[in-house]
Amino acid sequence: MVLSSETTTKTGVLSGLGGVGKSQIAVGVAEQAWASGEVEVLAWVTAASREAILTAYARLAADLTGIEDPTPEQGSERLLTWLASSTIGWLLILDDVQDPGDLNGLWPPITSSGQTVVTTRRRDAVLRGHGRQRIDVSEFTNGEALAYLRTRLADQAHLLDGADELATALGCLPLALAQATASMLDRGWTCSDYLARFTDRRRTLDSLWPEGEPLPDEHRSTVAATWSLSIEQANQLHPAGVARPLLQLASVLDPNGIPTDLFTAPASLHWLTKALGREVTAEDAAEGLACLHRLSLLTLDNRSTLRVARVHAMVQRATQDNLSEAQAATAVSLAADALVQVWPSIERDTTVGQTLRANTAALRDAGEKHLWYPCGHTVLFRAALSLCETGLVNETVDYHQCLYATATY
Repeated sequence: MVLSSETTTKTGVLSGLGGVGKSQIAVGVAEQAWASGEVEVLAWVTAASREAILTAYARLAADLTGIEDPTPEQGSERLLTWLASSTIGWLLILDDVQDPGDLNGLWPPITSSGQTVVTTRRRDAVLRGHGRQRIDVSEFTNGEALAYLRTRLADQAHLLDGADELATALGCLPLALAQATASMLDRGWTCSDYLARFTDRRRTLDSLWPEGEPLPDEHRSTVAATWSLSIEQANQLHPAGVARPLLQLASVLDPNGIPTDLFTAPASLHWLTKALGREVTAEDAAEGLACLHRLSLLTLDNRSTLRVARVHAMVQRATQDNLSEAQAATAVSLAADALVQVWPSIERDTTVGQTLRANTAALRDAGEKHLWYPCGHTVLFRAALSLCETGLVNETVDYHQCLYATATY
């Protein structure tokens, strides 16, 4: 990431899912700026709340000016005044901004000598403009994930057995890869060994990282814990209470693309209304999805005719881990009902059929046993009909044989 006096962008906002390495990127920016002599004042502010920001600002103002103000608000105002008038190079890192509103009146000034880097999971519109550039940080590519595994396991290369499959299963998420390699090195597991434990649905993510062990690569929380605060925040945004159950529904579907119409299907709205004890409309559900998008818990893709929501596989797994058996059964059954309701009677668009079949397959992976109680769910046979209509004879035969084997098991 490059911020320079030659551009109008003096504030870079690193935005993305928890665990993609935003803070690590900020550390790299800070180290590079300091080593190059570009800045003489470098400050790191943990910006998880407005109180934390005010306190850190006041402390920094006192260090820079030698004046202790009676209140954090006054100290913060002194710091902003100093930053605006300073001719020496400065870099301010605002790490882990939980709510953009916490920065109202506290954004560092845009000057020729200063730079600001913000890390956040939020995607709110206020994070753009006014000299700010939002930079979306995503997970590793498959090649980057494999390179990371090779580097971390270089001294014990035999542990790389199954590396490609593990990288794919972990969604190439830096935090998940860091946690996995640390466990592997400590326990002598190969990538295949770790993958077997990861894919065992009887295990939770917590069980793969014993409590109290230090985290690698300066990460602050485990995969299992890293999204809990984001989910809580999303669930508190208007309309309150809608985001969490929507994410539970999304956790059992295809991470690569869930039709957004599914979340506003009658079955979904009926379930939300019953769960929250108040009427939940299609507009409420759509706003709930937007809340999850703002917190980077899913990504809404409205660029094509088929609007979909994409969810990282690790977010799905962490969400599933927090579901009771009854909640998991409800989520699978509800998703199946909603799929049937949004499935067109005539598939004029092959992309629609392919997407719905992919979601049915994901649903079977997440909890097929719930789709056969008390008898086979309609969605299983709707997917079979859809596959038949594509003309893919071999795939259709295989699918029907699989259904038969399951039904007669």
